Amino acid sequence: MKSLSQKLEIYANDQVRTRVRQLIQPGTLKEVLGQEVNAILAEAINVQLEAERNEVLGRLPYQRQEGSPKRNGFKPVSMPGFFGRLTLRKPVLRQGSFSSTLLTALKTAGNSLAAFLAAKFWLKGTATRAVAREVNSALGTRISRSTVSTLTNALEPMVREWEQRPVPENIRYLFLDATYLPLKRLGFTEKAALFVALGLDQDGKRHLLGFMLGEKENLDAWQAFLKDLIRRGLNPKALKLVLSDEHGAIEETVKNLLPTPHQLCLVHKIRNLKIRVHKAHWLAFYADFHAIYWADSREEALKALGRFQERWQKPYPAASRIALDRFDDLTRFMAEPKHLWRTLRSTNPIERFIREIKRRTRPAGTMHSELEVMKIAWSVSTDQEQRWESRRLWRKSNLQGGENSRMAA
Repeated sequence: MKSLSQKLEIYANDQVRTRVRQLIQPGTLKEVLGQEVNAILAEAINVQLEAERNEVLGRLPYQRQEGSPKRNGFKPVSMPGFFGRLTLRKPVLRQGSFSSTLLTALKTAGNSLAAFLAAKFWLKGTATRAVAREVNSALGTRISRSTVSTLTNALEPMVREWEQRPVPENIRYLFLDATYLPLKRLGFTEKAALFVALGLDQDGKRHLLGFMLGEKENLDAWQAFLKDLIRRGLNPKALKLVLSDEHGAIEETVKNLLPTPHQLCLVHKIRNLKIRVHKAHWLAFYADFHAIYWADSREEALKALGRFQERWQKPYPAASRIALDRFDDLTRFMAEPKHLWRTLRSTNPIERFIREIKRRTRPAGTMHSELEVMKIAWSVSTDQEQRWESRRLWRKSNLQGGENSRMAA
């Protein structure tokens, strides 16, 4: 038979095991840890606040000094913490007020942390309402969705400085494209065109050259955008090729402002063809199309062009005409070193970047100002350029133009 002490020990152990099981339930452990961390932080800060009051008074508790203000207990104050809000004890005096430099610094740091996180989440593509909810839940703040937009406006000087930065001198290949984003102006929502320019240098490194927000894609807008790039340092004489889709305003702008061959995007051509060819014939049609524009030389491409005409001219006259139309403008990449052909056949490099902008803006829905659009474009650009810093679209070892060189992703 067990003694009373043994029974008490068994009961105590059972209670401890039960409590531990409760604590490690999903969600519970995080909450308990948060409470404990906040309690430890609050205790440490309270000790420092009381020491600060002693230093201001010049005496320890229960010591008397003629003319010195008397202590008057503590006042509870709340401020953001790492796991919700911290409740601290601010020392109070009977005469006068006690201004704590530590408490001021902590409040400033808490507000700065909330502002930093809110701006970071929003720039990463989180909607303002969701940003406010998550930051308030994590830090115990009380920011609103409108406050999130206001906080990110502090980025405007960096955005404006980025817009005016010099264009690198060694740009050899220029990609041009635009996308449309919903923008609210004067109470009305309309589609605004975001013009984008991307450059490749001689080592295959990508550079975001600039943005411009306009009403629509037309000749005046594209000329204004390209003139700004030239003003900031784009060297037309150093360019070897300009790449874009088959847009009249872009083509006319390049013709007027740049003495550079203009390569049209083959991927856009393929998309245009696919809707005109029956799916039962598409694979064979595409194989013959591919033999032209992925040939090993221009001579081989011309031979493949003849074979294509013989096979597809009669069954698909309209698609055949579109496939072969502007053959010279679709094969200008063949005048460049062979290891660059894969990159220069299409506008894929700039389209991947534009897709990232759309991914970031989609959660926010309609943009409420031009500055919001430019903040996100700037954020995407800086993130991408950090990743591109160590990446190239072709390896430096391939600069001699080896035919079978492996392309760097």
